[in-house]
Amino acid sequence: MSGPARRTNLRAMNGSDVHTTLREMWETRPARPRDGRQIAGVAAAIARRYDIDPVLVRVGFVVAAFYGIGAALYIAGWVLLPDEPGTGSVGSGRPRPRAWLLVLLGIAAVVGLGGMSHSHGGVLLPIAAVATLLFLLHRSRSGRGLAGPAAPGPAQNDRPAQQDAPGTTTEGSAMTPPAWDPLGAAPFAWDLPEPAPTTPPAPRPRSRVTPVTLALALLAGGVTALVLLAVGGLTDLPVLFGVLLAVLGAGLVVGAFTRSGRGLIPVALLVGALTWGALAAPLDRIAAAGPPQDLRLAPTTPAALAPEYRSDIGTIELDLRRMDLTVPPGAVATPVATSIDAGVGAVEIWVPRDADVHFTGESGLGSVEFDNQENDGPGARLSVNDLGADGVATGRPIVLDVHAGVGSVEVHRG
Repeated sequence: MSGPARRTNLRAMNGSDVHTTLREMWETRPARPRDGRQIAGVAAAIARRYDIDPVLVRVGFVVAAFYGIGAALYIAGWVLLPDEPGTGSVGSGRPRPRAWLLVLLGIAAVVGLGGMSHSHGGVLLPIAAVATLLFLLHRSRSGRGLAGPAAPGPAQNDRPAQQDAPGTTTEGSAMTPPAWDPLGAAPFAWDLPEPAPTTPPAPRPRSRVTPVTLALALLAGGVTALVLLAVGGLTDLPVLFGVLLAVLGAGLVVGAFTRSGRGLIPVALLVGALTWGALAAPLDRIAAAGPPQDLRLAPTTPAALAPEYRSDIGTIELDLRRMDLTVPPGAVATPVATSIDAGVGAVEIWVPRDADVHFTGESGLGSVEFDNQENDGPGARLSVNDLGADGVATGRPIVLDVHAGVGSVEVHRG
């Protein structure tokens, strides 16, 4: 493309063109169909409007959910896209609960903002990306999915004249009942055309997207595994899962345009979960660790408490209930501090009933619990400042900092 032509195309995308496109997107927004919907029909409506596979749209909503905006976008589509007119069934004319949908939209937005508060850009970057993709989709496929002109009506009956009796003919077989009315019960409709014979639809050829994609994924995974075993080993498992996800994702994109490949969705979700687990687990420590070792410790003096305990594989039990936390008269109540770093395994700690405890616990894959407070799930974290059963700051405080890769962290009061 020459320089002047390229500059002409760039000048074509001006503010007026963008405004016209946005207005066209709003005026031609699709209705949510009643057939083929999974929840509210938002994905099915978008797919029908732009003539793409609804699986691709649903996968897009799932990906957006990981960035904290998927639920808000779906509920926004539920509010903004009208419902397809009913077919006369009972309850089809009921008004949509827009107030409740707006409440749900607000809740989903708050949850999304909270989930993205620790990332750079918050929710603005994902929303801008979704808006840009939808704008480009409309620019490239705005003419797809629109209702075309009405199909021509059925042709008039042009059957040849039939002989009802020797020497007499009538057009349209006015005297002789047609084949569709052998009893002659509706002579007023004998001039209608004969119904066209129904032919069963041709069987749809079976798509090869799913088996071919799975075969390519196995081949790519096998080659990647051989390379990793030669240069890295167990610690590079996320790379292997990433290759599998890339092949499965390419198959899903191809299947979205060929309306096939739905069997790849559960496989992709399973590999995605394995990828997340491989990233969360401390694989480097597992690979370098020896046999599991369990630590059971019960120091009775602050001097006997080590500043740090570490275990790659195995459980750690720390009993501080017999720890002397008294402060001599006139002395400063210095904290009794220790940290625990566990790769794979449970961590269980007991503290005195009335001790002042400052606890910070984290588990990459597991749960964190302090007395009656608990947090679980991916990246579980809990921070507690507790004065004990007496509720009074007395004695030397205990400071606990516990990190576990895979496993539970529990602190109990004795």
